[in-house]
Amino acid sequence: MRTVIRTRRADAAALLALAFWLFAGCRRTATSTTDAAVDVPSPAASASPSTGGSSSPERAWIDARPGDPLELARLADLEGALGLAEVATNDQASPDDRATAIRALMFVDDPTPAVEALTRLVSDPAVAQGDAHGAVERSTLALQTLVAIAPRRAPIEEVEPGAWRVCGDGLLAALQTIHGAVRRELAIRALHALADRGAVARALIPAR
Repeated sequence: MRTVIRTRRADAAALLALAFWLFAGCRRTATSTTDAAVDVPSPAASASPSTGGSSSPERAWIDARPGDPLELARLADLEGALGLAEVATNDQASPDDRATAIRALMFVDDPTPAVEALTRLVSDPAVAQGDAHGAVERSTLALQTLVAIAPRRAPIEEVEPGAWRVCGDGLLAALQTIHGAVRRELAIRALHALADRGAVARALIPAR
């Protein structure tokens, strides 16, 4: 009888030891698993910082080339009026970048630092030679940009408010050599917008 009791007690002790060992093992497994989970970086943490997107100047120019207004606005915010004007008038820049810069000038807050550059593009002597290196296209884009920006009032004080008057004089002179109906209409529309600003006398603007 005593032998049976001792045997049962031994079995119970063995079971208790086994249960304790299993419990401790589970604790260790859970702890190591948790530690491993902490050590493994999340996808966001392991991803390298993106070099693409419009935060990169090169990427911003590429994204803006198709003419998407949102991308042009981002480029305008990145480069500013002076930066865009520099590219637009740079003979060493690619035709695509020059055209993109002209379009993006529609989206700057204060375009006055670039207005004279746009006016020079309109009356570029290369226009008379046909579409030499895209001169006619750039001249037309410059007219379209002036039509878009001339009626708009900057939300901030303009850096070069006198540029509008220089633009008016330049467009009046350019009309003497602009013969295409579309380009003349654009120039006249821009001049009427400038007249609303007091930058040109309305009486000097031809009807067509």
